[in-house]
Amino acid sequence: MYKTILYTLIALTFPLPVFSQNKADSLLTVLRAEIAGKNRYDTGMDKQISLLRKTYQKATTRGLNDQYRSSLALFEAFKDYRFDSAYHYVRELIVLSKKLKDNKKLAENRLRLGTTMITAGMFKETFDCLRETNPGLLDSGAKKSYYILYSWAYSDLAKYNGDQINAPEDLRWKYLYLDSAIALCQPGTFERRILEAQRKPGTGPSPVVYFRALMASKLSVHEEAMVATGLSNYSHGDEKVRLLAIAAINDVRSSTYRALALLNLGIALHAQGKITEAYFFLQQALSQANKFGSTLQIYKVTHMLSTVAAARDRLEDEERQRFLIGLACMIAFAVIASLIGFIVFVQLRKVKAAEKIIRETNRRLEEKNRKLWEEGRIKEEYIGYFFSELSRYIIKLDKLKRNAERRAKSGNMDELVRVLEQIDISSERAEFFATFDRIFLKLFPDFIHVFNAMFREEDQIEPKSAGLLTAQLRIFALMRLGIHKNEMIGAILQYTVNTVYTYRFRAKSKALVPAGDFEQRIMGIQVAADQDPNT
Repeated sequence: MYKTILYTLIALTFPLPVFSQNKADSLLTVLRAEIAGKNRYDTGMDKQISLLRKTYQKATTRGLNDQYRSSLALFEAFKDYRFDSAYHYVRELIVLSKKLKDNKKLAENRLRLGTTMITAGMFKETFDCLRETNPGLLDSGAKKSYYILYSWAYSDLAKYNGDQINAPEDLRWKYLYLDSAIALCQPGTFERRILEAQRKPGTGPSPVVYFRALMASKLSVHEEAMVATGLSNYSHGDEKVRLLAIAAINDVRSSTYRALALLNLGIALHAQGKITEAYFFLQQALSQANKFGSTLQIYKVTHMLSTVAAARDRLEDEERQRFLIGLACMIAFAVIASLIGFIVFVQLRKVKAAEKIIRETNRRLEEKNRKLWEEGRIKEEYIGYFFSELSRYIIKLDKLKRNAERRAKSGNMDELVRVLEQIDISSERAEFFATFDRIFLKLFPDFIHVFNAMFREEDQIEPKSAGLLTAQLRIFALMRLGIHKNEMIGAILQYTVNTVYTYRFRAKSKALVPAGDFEQRIMGIQVAADQDPNT
């Protein structure tokens, strides 16, 4: 577990200048080739995960210990590959630990959950996991992970605060926990040396000494990526690019999508003024972040990519201007004055024609985007209208039944009464709700999971049957479809306005997110798309 934590922790130290020669350009060429062929590495990972999933399916019919081992294997496979899957299996590990009544396993899995949460920038959740963990239940290896995770969390928190009030105290705790972790390591081991390289400046040899010694030793692909990333923090220029290229190459080969080497490489190339290369590798970093699925990682890459994209646009504009100026000068010196006007006229016509084509293309793109937006809006409105009409039909049928019974009874039409009594409004309503639940969960298969993630475990809502929603969940399902008025929700579900209001108020008051953001989070739940079966 500690290597997962170490990989990010080593990137948090402050860079110092180191001068050395490198072969950065050749390594960037290798990296481009590895990125182009990364599917072969991911295919191997997906096959491994597929086998683990088959084992997991078999384990569900066996004992809890077999289920636990299968879930742990899947978590280890996903922790650097897919955030949401890693989160799913670590939550399952916690549930299984409780069923096994094994406090030691429960403590270890809370650490795994904290390690998963910190990658998404969830400081509160990470510290909650750490506070709920009893270190007295942990063996030496798990206790190292406990101290390392604390050090990592305080290091990230110091960067987030970035002030002179809270950050110094955060850093003090970071180094205290780091020293505790080092004390549990065997001398001369990889883990001890890479932790010692991150000690408080001035408390020992330069971190470069440790990192260079590690780079000269025999390392796994993943370990080499960790060390190269750490050493890059103390390098600059081409040497920094070389080290980050090594780290990124090893990340691709090991299908490690949680790493930030590609992002740091793009930043380093941007600092050198290599805008085109920086933009390319940042695009790859964004693809990597999207596949892993950490919101924090996506935000970091997107923020930097927008900066580099703006610089690239400015560079292209400057190059275009220089080209046009050079062309005009060449024409001025190559032809006689009588032809200059004609040539300029022809060139301007070409430029205007090109601009016209660009404008027309942009107009078509805008029109397509507008139509796509309209289609999405129409679909949401149609779904809301469809269920509203079904509800109105049930109400109308109910009124018809009562009127028919009165008239039949007043005219002694017993046979008509018996026919009308066969109309079961409760059954009609139940079928209506079942249809609503089925269609909605097909559109939003993750709705229940995402909704419950905003609540403490004891406040979460679990339907009694698969494929169905509870009464409270249906209210928020209708809201996700764009129906927000309490009156309309009450009319569809046959609740009073006060009942709908009470359900909404209670949910907001119990949610872990701010009340003002609660309904916005509901609206952010995504419609199902075509999915990779290995996701």
